[in-house]
Amino acid sequence: MAALNHRPQTIVRAARTGEGAAIAVLWRELWDAHERWGGYPGSRDPRVYGHLAARLEEDARMRAGNPTLGRHVHLVAEHDGKLCGQVEGWLDHQGSESSTPQSCDVRSLIVSAGVRRAGVGRELLSALAVAARRRHGDSVLAAEVLEPNPAHVFYARVGYVPVAYSARIAVTAGAHAAGDPCAAALTARRAVPADALALACLESTLAARRRAAGDTRFERPRAIDATLVAAIAAHLAAEGAAHDPATLVAVDATGVVRGSASFATHALEPPFLPARRALLGRVALDPASAVLPLFAPMAARACQLALADGASHLEITDLSAPPTDLYRAALAVGASPWSRIVLRHA
Repeated sequence: MAALNHRPQTIVRAARTGEGAAIAVLWRELWDAHERWGGYPGSRDPRVYGHLAARLEEDARMRAGNPTLGRHVHLVAEHDGKLCGQVEGWLDHQGSESSTPQSCDVRSLIVSAGVRRAGVGRELLSALAVAARRRHGDSVLAAEVLEPNPAHVFYARVGYVPVAYSARIAVTAGAHAAGDPCAAALTARRAVPADALALACLESTLAARRRAAGDTRFERPRAIDATLVAAIAAHLAAEGAAHDPATLVAVDATGVVRGSASFATHALEPPFLPARRALLGRVALDPASAVLPLFAPMAARACQLALADGASHLEITDLSAPPTDLYRAALAVGASPWSRIVLRHA
Protein backbone atom coordinates (compact mmCIF):
# COMPACT_ATOMS: atom_id res chain seq x y z
CA MET A 1 0.00 0.00 0.00
CA ALA A 2 2.86 2.39 0.79
CA ALA A 3 4.24 1.85 -2.69
CA LEU A 4 0.85 2.63 -4.24
CA ASN A 5 0.71 5.96 -2.35
CA HIS A 6 4.24 6.99 -3.28
CA ARG A 7 4.44 10.46 -4.82
CA PRO A 8 7.68 11.41 -6.58
CA GLN A 9 9.35 14.28 -4.74
CA THR A 10 11.31 17.14 -6.29
CA ILE A 11 14.34 18.44 -4.37
CA VAL A 12 16.19 21.56 -5.53
CA ARG A 13 19.71 22.03 -4.15
CA ALA A 14 23.31 22.86 -4.94
CA ALA A 15 25.21 20.45 -7.15
CA ARG A 16 27.39 17.87 -5.44
CA THR A 17 30.75 16.45 -6.39
CA GLY A 18 30.28 13.33 -8.43
CA GLU A 19 27.39 14.84 -10.43
CA GLY A 20 29.41 16.70 -13.07
CA ALA A 21 28.85 14.14 -15.80
CA ALA A 22 25.10 13.97 -15.17
CA ILE A 23 24.79 17.77 -15.29
CA ALA A 24 26.83 17.88 -18.51
CA VAL A 25 24.22 15.55 -20.06
CA LEU A 26 21.56 18.14 -19.17
CA TRP A 27 23.65 20.84 -20.86
CA ARG A 28 23.86 18.69 -23.99
CA GLU A 29 20.08 18.32 -24.00
CA LEU A 30 19.70 22.09 -23.59
CA TRP A 31 22.08 22.94 -26.43
CA ASP A 32 20.44 20.44 -28.77
CA ALA A 33 17.08 22.10 -28.05
CA HIS A 34 18.49 25.59 -28.64
CA GLU A 35 19.82 24.53 -31.99
CA ARG A 36 16.41 23.11 -32.98
CA TRP A 37 14.90 26.51 -32.15
CA GLY A 38 17.38 28.31 -34.40
CA GLY A 39 19.91 29.27 -31.72
CA TYR A 40 23.67 29.16 -31.98
CA PRO A 41 24.82 25.56 -32.51
CA GLY A 42 26.48 23.58 -29.76
CA SER A 43 29.30 21.10 -29.97
CA ARG A 44 28.73 17.38 -30.37
CA ASP A 45 32.31 16.52 -29.42
CA PRO A 46 32.28 14.26 -26.32
CA ARG A 47 35.57 15.83 -25.21
CA VAL A 48 33.87 19.23 -24.87
CA TYR A 49 31.30 17.77 -22.50
CA GLY A 50 34.02 15.87 -20.70
CA HIS A 51 35.78 19.17 -20.01
CA LEU A 52 32.45 20.68 -18.96
CA ALA A 53 31.84 17.81 -16.53
CA ALA A 54 35.29 18.36 -14.99
CA ARG A 55 34.59 22.08 -14.61
CA LEU A 56 31.23 21.36 -12.99
CA GLU A 57 32.95 18.98 -10.57
CA GLU A 58 35.44 21.67 -9.54
CA ASP A 59 32.65 24.22 -9.24
CA ALA A 60 30.65 21.93 -6.91
CA ARG A 61 33.75 21.35 -4.79
CA MET A 62 34.34 25.08 -4.41
CA ARG A 63 30.70 25.76 -3.49
CA ALA A 64 30.68 23.07 -0.79
CA GLY A 65 26.89 22.82 -0.80
CA ASN A 66 26.17 26.54 -1.25
CA PRO A 67 24.35 27.30 -4.52
CA THR A 68 25.65 30.91 -4.58
CA LEU A 69 29.28 31.67 -5.36
CA GLY A 70 30.02 35.34 -5.90
CA ARG A 71 27.36 36.62 -8.32
CA HIS A 72 26.63 33.17 -9.75
CA VAL A 73 23.85 30.84 -8.57
CA HIS A 74 23.72 27.23 -9.73
CA LEU A 75 20.87 24.91 -8.72
CA VAL A 76 20.02 21.37 -9.72
CA ALA A 77 16.84 19.36 -9.26
CA GLU A 78 16.34 15.71 -8.50
CA HIS A 79 12.96 14.10 -8.98
CA ASP A 80 12.21 10.77 -7.38
CA GLY A 81 15.91 10.46 -6.59
CA LYS A 82 17.19 11.16 -10.11
CA LEU A 83 18.98 14.31 -11.30
CA CYS A 84 16.66 15.84 -13.89
CA GLY A 85 17.13 19.61 -14.16
CA GLN A 86 19.27 22.66 -13.55
CA VAL A 87 19.23 26.45 -13.71
CA GLU A 88 21.81 29.21 -13.40
CA GLY A 89 21.36 32.78 -12.23
CA TRP A 90 23.71 35.76 -12.63
CA LEU A 91 23.15 38.52 -10.09
CA ASP A 92 23.74 42.13 -11.06
CA HIS A 93 22.71 45.66 -10.15
CA GLN A 94 22.26 48.20 -12.91
CA GLY A 95 23.29 51.76 -12.18
CA SER A 96 23.86 53.49 -8.86
CA GLU A 97 20.37 54.03 -7.42
CA SER A 98 19.64 51.90 -4.37
CA SER A 99 15.94 51.87 -5.29
CA THR A 100 16.67 49.89 -8.48
CA PRO A 101 16.16 46.20 -7.69
CA GLN A 102 18.89 43.64 -8.18
CA SER A 103 18.46 41.68 -11.40
CA CYS A 104 18.99 37.95 -11.68
CA ASP A 105 19.51 36.69 -15.24
CA VAL A 106 17.94 33.26 -15.58
CA ARG A 107 20.14 31.06 -17.76
CA SER A 108 20.51 27.43 -18.77
CA LEU A 109 17.14 26.29 -17.44
CA ILE A 110 16.61 22.71 -18.57
CA VAL A 111 14.39 19.91 -17.34
CA SER A 112 14.72 16.40 -18.75
CA ALA A 113 12.01 15.57 -21.24
CA GLY A 114 10.49 12.78 -19.16
CA VAL A 115 9.57 15.00 -16.19
CA ARG A 116 8.63 18.31 -17.83
CA ARG A 117 5.06 18.20 -16.56
CA ALA A 118 6.00 17.40 -12.96
CA GLY A 119 6.58 20.98 -11.80
CA VAL A 120 10.38 20.73 -11.77
CA GLY A 121 10.93 23.93 -13.78
CA ARG A 122 8.64 25.85 -11.44
CA GLU A 123 10.55 24.53 -8.41
CA LEU A 124 13.91 25.54 -9.93
CA LEU A 125 12.74 29.09 -10.64
CA SER A 126 11.20 29.41 -7.17
CA ALA A 127 14.46 28.32 -5.54
CA LEU A 128 16.40 30.77 -7.73
CA ALA A 129 14.10 33.58 -6.60
CA VAL A 130 14.77 32.67 -2.96
CA ALA A 131 18.53 32.72 -3.56
CA ALA A 132 18.27 36.15 -5.22
CA ARG A 133 16.23 37.59 -2.34
CA ARG A 134 18.72 36.29 0.20
CA ARG A 135 21.49 38.15 -1.59
CA HIS A 136 19.82 41.53 -2.08
CA GLY A 137 16.18 41.53 -1.00
CA ASP A 138 14.24 43.33 -3.74
CA SER A 139 15.06 41.45 -6.96
CA VAL A 140 13.71 40.76 -10.42
CA LEU A 141 14.32 37.59 -12.41
CA ALA A 142 14.73 37.97 -16.18
CA ALA A 143 15.02 35.23 -18.80
CA GLU A 144 15.74 35.46 -22.52
CA VAL A 145 13.52 33.06 -24.46
CA LEU A 146 14.02 32.38 -28.18
CA GLU A 147 10.85 33.02 -30.17
CA PRO A 148 10.40 29.37 -31.37
CA ASN A 149 10.93 28.06 -27.81
CA PRO A 150 7.68 26.47 -26.52
CA ALA A 151 8.71 27.54 -22.99
CA HIS A 152 6.88 30.86 -23.57
CA VAL A 153 3.73 29.18 -22.28
CA PHE A 154 5.54 27.89 -19.19
CA TYR A 155 7.04 31.28 -18.30
CA ALA A 156 3.66 32.99 -18.71
CA ARG A 157 2.06 30.38 -16.47
CA VAL A 158 4.54 31.03 -13.65
CA GLY A 159 4.08 34.80 -13.82
CA TYR A 160 6.77 36.11 -16.18
CA VAL A 161 5.79 38.93 -18.55
CA PRO A 162 7.63 40.18 -21.67
CA VAL A 163 9.38 43.55 -21.27
CA ALA A 164 11.79 43.68 -24.23
CA TYR A 165 12.31 42.00 -27.60
CA SER A 166 15.19 41.14 -29.91
CA ALA A 167 15.55 40.58 -33.64
CA ARG A 168 18.44 39.08 -35.60
CA ILE A 169 19.83 40.01 -39.01
CA ALA A 170 22.40 38.37 -41.26
CA VAL A 171 25.20 40.93 -41.45
CA THR A 172 25.24 40.79 -45.25
CA ALA A 173 21.70 42.20 -45.11
CA GLY A 174 23.18 45.44 -43.77
CA ALA A 175 23.32 46.67 -47.37
CA HIS A 176 19.53 46.84 -47.22
CA ALA A 177 19.69 49.30 -44.32
CA ALA A 178 22.52 51.31 -45.89
CA GLY A 179 20.68 51.64 -49.17
CA ASP A 180 17.32 52.54 -47.71
CA PRO A 181 16.27 55.93 -49.10
CA CYS A 182 14.87 56.81 -45.69
CA ALA A 183 18.43 56.79 -44.32
CA ALA A 184 19.94 59.05 -46.98
CA ALA A 185 19.76 62.23 -44.89
CA LEU A 186 21.44 60.66 -41.86
CA THR A 187 24.74 58.94 -41.25
CA ALA A 188 26.08 56.76 -38.44
CA ARG A 189 29.48 57.03 -36.79
CA ARG A 190 31.20 56.24 -33.53
CA ALA A 191 30.38 58.66 -30.73
CA VAL A 192 33.03 61.10 -29.49
CA PRO A 193 33.27 62.97 -26.15
CA ALA A 194 31.68 66.05 -27.71
CA ASP A 195 28.46 64.00 -28.10
CA ALA A 196 28.11 63.54 -24.33
CA LEU A 197 25.26 66.01 -23.75
CA ALA A 198 23.22 64.64 -26.64
CA LEU A 199 23.78 61.09 -25.39
CA ALA A 200 22.68 62.05 -21.87
CA CYS A 201 19.39 63.33 -23.30
CA LEU A 202 18.91 60.21 -25.41
CA GLU A 203 19.67 57.94 -22.46
CA SER A 204 16.82 59.62 -20.61
CA THR A 205 14.39 58.66 -23.38
CA LEU A 206 15.69 55.08 -23.29
CA ALA A 207 15.22 54.87 -19.51
CA ALA A 208 11.67 56.19 -19.83
CA ARG A 209 10.86 53.65 -22.57
CA ARG A 210 12.17 50.77 -20.47
CA ARG A 211 10.18 51.80 -17.43
CA ALA A 212 7.03 52.26 -19.49
CA ALA A 213 7.45 48.68 -20.72
CA GLY A 214 7.69 47.42 -17.11
CA ASP A 215 11.42 46.67 -17.26
CA THR A 216 12.49 47.58 -13.72
CA ARG A 217 16.00 46.17 -14.05
CA PHE A 218 17.25 49.61 -15.07
CA GLU A 219 17.26 53.03 -13.46
CA ARG A 220 14.59 55.63 -13.96
CA PRO A 221 15.49 58.65 -16.11
CA ARG A 222 18.28 60.60 -14.44
CA ALA A 223 18.60 64.36 -14.06
CA ILE A 224 21.00 65.69 -16.67
CA ASP A 225 23.74 67.68 -15.00
CA ALA A 226 27.41 68.50 -15.50
CA THR A 227 28.53 65.43 -13.52
CA LEU A 228 26.55 63.02 -15.71
CA VAL A 229 27.72 64.66 -18.95
CA ALA A 230 31.35 64.58 -17.79
CA ALA A 231 31.06 60.90 -16.90
CA ILE A 232 29.67 60.07 -20.35
CA ALA A 233 32.42 62.11 -22.03
CA ALA A 234 35.11 60.28 -20.02
CA HIS A 235 33.56 56.93 -20.95
CA LEU A 236 33.53 57.84 -24.63
CA ALA A 237 37.14 58.98 -24.49
CA ALA A 238 38.18 55.60 -23.04
CA GLU A 239 35.95 53.77 -25.50
CA GLY A 240 37.53 55.60 -28.44
CA ALA A 241 40.88 53.96 -27.73
CA ALA A 242 39.38 50.46 -28.06
CA HIS A 243 37.94 48.54 -31.00
CA ASP A 244 34.99 47.17 -29.05
CA PRO A 245 32.55 47.97 -27.49
CA ALA A 246 31.42 51.09 -29.34
CA THR A 247 28.71 53.71 -28.97
CA LEU A 248 27.17 54.57 -32.34
CA VAL A 249 25.24 57.74 -33.12
CA ALA A 250 22.91 58.74 -35.94
CA VAL A 251 23.70 62.27 -37.14
CA ASP A 252 21.54 64.46 -39.36
CA ALA A 253 22.76 66.65 -42.23
CA THR A 254 23.48 69.54 -39.85
CA GLY A 255 25.62 67.38 -37.56
CA VAL A 256 23.04 67.07 -34.77
CA VAL A 257 22.98 63.70 -32.95
CA ARG A 258 19.48 62.24 -33.23
CA GLY A 259 19.98 58.63 -32.11
CA SER A 260 22.40 56.33 -30.34
CA ALA A 261 23.04 52.63 -29.76
CA SER A 262 25.74 50.40 -28.31
CA PHE A 263 27.61 47.77 -30.29
CA ALA A 264 29.71 44.88 -28.98
CA THR A 265 30.97 41.47 -30.03
CA HIS A 266 32.27 38.54 -28.03
CA ALA A 267 33.29 34.95 -28.58
CA LEU A 268 30.84 32.21 -27.67
CA GLU A 269 32.33 29.74 -25.20
CA PRO A 270 31.99 25.92 -25.19
CA PRO A 271 29.77 24.02 -25.40
CA PHE A 272 28.82 26.45 -28.20
CA LEU A 273 30.70 25.89 -31.41
CA PRO A 274 33.35 28.62 -31.92
CA ALA A 275 31.63 31.76 -33.24
CA ARG A 276 31.42 35.50 -32.72
CA ARG A 277 28.23 37.01 -31.31
CA ALA A 278 27.45 40.61 -32.26
CA LEU A 279 24.90 42.77 -30.46
CA LEU A 280 23.35 46.17 -31.10
CA GLY A 281 21.46 47.46 -28.05
CA ARG A 282 20.53 50.45 -25.91
CA VAL A 283 18.80 51.98 -28.93
CA ALA A 284 17.72 55.53 -28.04
CA LEU A 285 16.08 57.83 -30.58
CA ASP A 286 14.95 61.43 -30.73
CA PRO A 287 11.19 61.17 -30.03
CA ALA A 288 10.50 64.08 -32.39
CA SER A 289 11.97 62.22 -35.39
CA ALA A 290 10.77 59.33 -37.52
CA VAL A 291 12.20 56.04 -36.25
CA LEU A 292 13.34 54.20 -39.39
CA PRO A 293 15.55 57.00 -40.81
CA LEU A 294 17.39 57.16 -37.46
CA PHE A 295 17.62 53.44 -36.89
CA ALA A 296 18.61 52.25 -40.38
CA PRO A 297 22.09 53.87 -40.62
CA MET A 298 23.08 52.62 -37.14
CA ALA A 299 21.95 49.10 -38.04
CA ALA A 300 23.94 49.28 -41.28
CA ARG A 301 27.05 50.48 -39.46
CA ALA A 302 26.67 47.75 -36.84
CA CYS A 303 26.39 45.12 -39.58
CA GLN A 304 29.65 46.40 -41.10
CA LEU A 305 31.41 46.22 -37.72
CA ALA A 306 30.03 42.75 -37.06
CA LEU A 307 31.19 41.48 -40.43
CA ALA A 308 34.66 42.94 -39.87
CA ASP A 309 34.85 41.13 -36.53
CA GLY A 310 33.87 37.76 -37.99
CA ALA A 311 30.24 37.57 -36.87
CA SER A 312 27.67 36.16 -39.27
CA HIS A 313 24.64 37.73 -37.58
CA LEU A 314 23.77 40.81 -35.55
CA GLU A 315 21.31 40.62 -32.66
CA ILE A 316 19.33 43.83 -32.16
CA THR A 317 18.33 43.82 -28.51
CA ASP A 318 16.22 45.88 -26.12
CA LEU A 319 13.52 46.57 -28.69
CA SER A 320 10.05 47.74 -27.73
CA ALA A 321 7.14 45.36 -28.26
CA PRO A 322 5.64 44.59 -31.64
CA PRO A 323 4.10 46.37 -33.45
CA THR A 324 5.78 49.59 -32.24
CA ASP A 325 7.74 51.75 -34.67
CA LEU A 326 11.09 50.63 -33.27
CA TYR A 327 10.25 46.95 -33.65
CA ARG A 328 8.95 47.54 -37.18
CA ALA A 329 12.15 49.43 -38.01
CA ALA A 330 14.23 46.39 -37.06
CA LEU A 331 12.17 44.21 -39.37
CA ALA A 332 12.32 46.83 -42.12
CA VAL A 333 16.12 46.62 -42.29
CA GLY A 334 15.96 42.84 -42.78
CA ALA A 335 15.90 41.45 -39.25
CA SER A 336 13.68 38.58 -38.10
CA PRO A 337 12.13 38.05 -34.64
CA TRP A 338 14.72 36.39 -32.42
CA SER A 339 13.88 36.41 -28.70
CA ARG A 340 12.15 38.22 -25.88
CA ILE A 341 13.04 39.07 -22.29
CA VAL A 342 10.46 37.95 -19.75
CA LEU A 343 10.57 39.26 -16.20
CA ARG A 344 9.10 38.53 -12.79
CA HIS A 345 9.68 40.11 -9.39
CA ALA A 346 11.24 37.62 -6.98
